[in-house]
Amino acid sequence: MHPGTPWPAPRGDTPRRFEAVSSPSKGFGVSAILVSLALFAGLAGLAAVLPPRAMKAVVPVGFIVVIAIYGFLVAPTLRGKKAVLDVDRDRLLVDEGRGGVFALPGASLGLWRMPGTGVTLGTVLHLAGGKRPLRIGGRDHRPGAAHRLAAPPVESVDVALPAGAFEALLASVPSLATVPGHAAHGPLRVSLMPNPSSLRGGLSAMAPWLLTMALVGVVSVALGALGVLDSAAGRWVAMPLTLLIIVAGLVTTVVRSSRPRPALELELDPRELRLHDPKTGRLLAAAPLGAVSGTRGFSLFRMRSGTFTFAALVLRVPGHGDVTLGVHDTRFAWADAVPRLPAPRYVVGPPDWNAVVECFGLQRLLVVHDDHAV
Repeated sequence: MHPGTPWPAPRGDTPRRFEAVSSPSKGFGVSAILVSLALFAGLAGLAAVLPPRAMKAVVPVGFIVVIAIYGFLVAPTLRGKKAVLDVDRDRLLVDEGRGGVFALPGASLGLWRMPGTGVTLGTVLHLAGGKRPLRIGGRDHRPGAAHRLAAPPVESVDVALPAGAFEALLASVPSLATVPGHAAHGPLRVSLMPNPSSLRGGLSAMAPWLLTMALVGVVSVALGALGVLDSAAGRWVAMPLTLLIIVAGLVTTVVRSSRPRPALELELDPRELRLHDPKTGRLLAAAPLGAVSGTRGFSLFRMRSGTFTFAALVLRVPGHGDVTLGVHDTRFAWADAVPRLPAPRYVVGPPDWNAVVECFGLQRLLVVHDDHAV
């Protein structure tokens, strides 16, 4: 087929081309872990049969092999490789058809969420066809009111595009628009997720595990007081019971942290700000937009790998108190000097952050650093 033309060339007989970046699959991550475990298991096996002097020479070589495998295979894959998307009438071709041909009719939209925090990273276009469906992510893209999100949220995509290119791609799929453009105006709704790096968020995430440890302690004390642990048979009974409690607590902690839920819903229109309880939909507070003041700042998140800076915003809502939120992305910063703030209670993703900042007229003060990625 014709190789196509770079977007934004006009649609017609010539396919419209987009350059995307592919994302590593979950299967690749599992394979990388299994290969690493196999290498370390091999070293452990050699340690059992080789003398210590020989192992002193084998271990450095083994680590060099692991680093080489990561450098030549894992790291380039994690960075992603270029993928070419061509829109040709009612179909989309990946790498000129080598990566599959997907029908545009029947396409659906959904949200792209960050694993762990649940904040929105962008929008996902779901296409059927080929051996498996194709998920195209629009990084930092926020769907308009004219688009219906029919597909469930996902935490990974096959290829990703910048927000502008993704919006141009959606223009090639007019069936996605469910209402006329002039009617597609509604209030801005943003789900505020609990911040896992704040003290409150961390305690909330670890609550099931802390309760598990407390329950194990209570059970151990009770069994000891009853004399169950005084005999070997009693200890054999107590051991599986304790393990069962620990496993149940661990599973509950992991499942709960992998399915974060919004802690507050923010609704904005040109005249008013409203706060809702996301569980019940109950209105918690409402105030004219002009009565809501905002304080810009930044927060720090320290880890062993380094210190990360996140842009933050404090909204003072009459009748409710301060609503502190930050964007979970180090690309965003304020253009001028702002004070350091405590860890915000809520976090949002880049699309929602851009929308909130624009609503309060602060977009000109926001800087987005280019990380040379999609």
